[in-house]
Amino acid sequence: MKSVKYSSAYEEKASRIELLIRFVWMIPVGFVSFFLSIIYIFAYMLQFLHILVLGKRHKVLHDWIFKYMAYYTKFNSYFVLLTDERTPIMPED
Repeated sequence: MKSVKYSSAYEEKASRIELLIRFVWMIPVGFVSFFLSIIYIFAYMLQFLHILVLGKRHKVLHDWIFKYMAYYTKFNSYFVLLTDERTPIMPED
C-alpha cells in the first residue's frame, strides 16, 4: 500500500494583500469546489458499489476521486493560511 505525503514549508513573512485577495478568491473556487464535491459523492458511491460487486477498483473513478482529493487539499491549505500559493479555479490534470 502506498502512503500519501503532503508537506507545507513554514514561512514567517506573510503578505497582507494576499490575505485580502484570499477572501475574494474564495468565492469562485468555493462554487467550483461545491459542484465538484457533488460529483465526487456520486463517484465515491459508484466506486464503492463497483468494489462490492466486482471486487476491484474502476480506473476512471479512482483517478477522478484522486484528482478531487488533491484539488481539495490544495484548496483547503490555501484557505486555512498554510500557504500563499493560490489554488487554480479548475482542477489541474
